[in-house]
Amino acid sequence: MIQRKWAGSLILLLIPILVAAQTVGGQAYTTQTITLVTNTQVNVVTTRTSSVTTTQPQTRTILSAPITIPPTHGVCGIYSVHAFNATTGAIVSGTLTSDNSVDFYIMTDTAYQAWTRQVVVGGICTPASLILKQQNTTSYNFSTNIPTDGLYDIVLNNLSHSTVNAQLKASITTSTPAVVTMTLFSTMTQPTVQTLTQTTVQTAQPAQAGSPDTATLLAVVLIIVILIAATLVIKRKRGGTRKK
Repeated sequence: MIQRKWAGSLILLLIPILVAAQTVGGQAYTTQTITLVTNTQVNVVTTRTSSVTTTQPQTRTILSAPITIPPTHGVCGIYSVHAFNATTGAIVSGTLTSDNSVDFYIMTDTAYQAWTRQVVVGGICTPASLILKQQNTTSYNFSTNIPTDGLYDIVLNNLSHSTVNAQLKASITTSTPAVVTMTLFSTMTQPTVQTLTQTTVQTAQPAQAGSPDTATLLAVVLIIVILIAATLVIKRKRGGTRKK
């Protein structure tokens, strides 16, 4: 009868120990590493400055006025002279209108001085080395290029015996260099930059039932051995007591 009580007590002690062993062994931890990838695009604005030399035209008026030339009494007429300075490549342009016919010339001042001497000496009425000429006209639109730097003359010559009332408009256009600076802007998208971010997370997960850990099992076995040994000792003591 006593042995049965000890066996029952032994079983009752083992039940909570086994349950505790399973409970302790059933708790486990897992580690997860999460990697986040961030993509970033960077826009870079670049500038480039360049200088370009261009020609800017400039126009100035040589003459814009009415001109009256009296009638001639000589062989080569009476002329009106208007001098101006010009540079190579300049353009002289304008209009001439008159109520009687006149001769129109543009020449260098050197050619004009030579012609006036010829008129006095030899009676030569037409000048040489002309840049532009239009004879016996009452209306004339003109435009010509200046070959070299220097002093030039516009000459109106009245060879008739009538007074000439003319309107002369003349201007000169030159091209001067000018530096124009241009700034160019451009946007360039760089390749995608990837940023890696790692995060470690620990989570508790239940393990499978009925799989206690080794340390717990050893503790249970040790307790069982102690209980068995204690039971044997008690039985011997009681057996000795009964013999007496």
